Amino acid sequence: MKKIQINWKLPLNGTIIDFETTHWDVKKGEIITAGFLTKNGFEIIQRLESSEDEFKKTITDEMKSMTQPWYAFNKRCEEGFCGFDIECDLQEDKESAYMALKNSGLLNHYNSLCDPLFNYEVPRFWDLWKITKDPLLLSKIVRHNYCCLAKEYYLKLKRIDNVSLDEINPFRSSAPIEKLYIHKQLGFII
Repeated sequence: MKKIQINWKLPLNGTIIDFETTHWDVKKGEIITAGFLTKNGFEIIQRLESSEDEFKKTITDEMKSMTQPWYAFNKRCEEGFCGFDIECDLQEDKESAYMALKNSGLLNHYNSLCDPLFNYEVPRFWDLWKITKDPLLLSKIVRHNYCCLAKEYYLKLKRIDNVSLDEINPFRSSAPIEKLYIHKQLGFII
């Protein structure tokens, strides 16, 4: 496992949680990446060679130390994989992430993140990494998780905290974040 940390001071009470999995259905999938956003910034744990059970134990142990309340987009999915109750769902009426961003006026904020993957591409990148061990594939998964956490932070600010759009400061684009933080902390340089 590798832990990627991007330290920022944020006005955030609680923890935003986002998992990347091999399938949305807990009976068919497993966690491969676990992301947490707290008042201290981003912490993303990337699975490497550990078994599913070992990684899940690491994630649940980590969650026990995370400040509550916990937030997630489509919290039922994260709850299914971690086994904990997550207090706050950032999703409304089973909307897609795109519609949540659009309905909240946050598409420009999200688009500036430059997300390298769609959710459905994550399992393919994971499968390719298991075959090739090319760290660039993992880097894209971690970068995608950074974008998901940022998206959920924006939704929390808008929907829970009622912050106006002009007061929501976008995070840095994920491209320089990948180069400056993710590559280095995954242990490679391109």
